[in-house]
Amino acid sequence: MKELTMALALFSGDGVIKKYMRHHLKEGERRPVCGGCFVLRRLKNPGAVLGFGKNRQRELNLVSGGMLAALLVRLVCISSRKGYGIEKAALVLMAGGGLSNLTDRISQGYVDDYISMAHGPGKLQKLVFNLSDILVLAGAGLFVANGGFTVGRKNK
Repeated sequence: MKELTMALALFSGDGVIKKYMRHHLKEGERRPVCGGCFVLRRLKNPGAVLGFGKNRQRELNLVSGGMLAALLVRLVCISSRKGYGIEKAALVLMAGGGLSNLTDRISQGYVDDYISMAHGPGKLQKLVFNLSDILVLAGAGLFVANGGFTVGRKNK
C-alpha cells in the first residue's frame, strides 16, 4: 500500500502549502518568485479548473468524489501487483491532488489557488492554480500517455 501512502503524502504536502499561503499571502496580493517567472497570488476558487461548476458545488463535489473513489479502488486493486508502474504513478498523482482539492471544496466551500505565470499570453497569466492542480494534470497526462487503464496488460 505504498501507493496510498504516497498519495496521502502529496495530499498532506499540498495542504501544508495551502495553509502557509492562507496565513502569509493576502487575497489579491501579488508576490513575484523564481526570478519573476511566477507570481504568488491567492485566489479563492469555488469551482474546478477555470472556475467550472462554481455555481453547482454539490454536483461538482459528487462527481469529483465519485471519480476519486474510482481511482482509489483501482489503485488498491493493482497496488500489490507487479508491473503497472506507470498507471500506479498516474493514479497516485491524481488521487493526491484530487483529494486535496475535494477536501478544500467540502470543508471551506472553495479551493485555495496561489500561483500563476508571470509571462506569456494574457489568458495564461490570468490562470491561478495550486500544486494539486499540477498533480492532477500531470497524473492525467501520464495516464493518457500510458493508454489508460492497463487491463489485460502490464506496463513497467
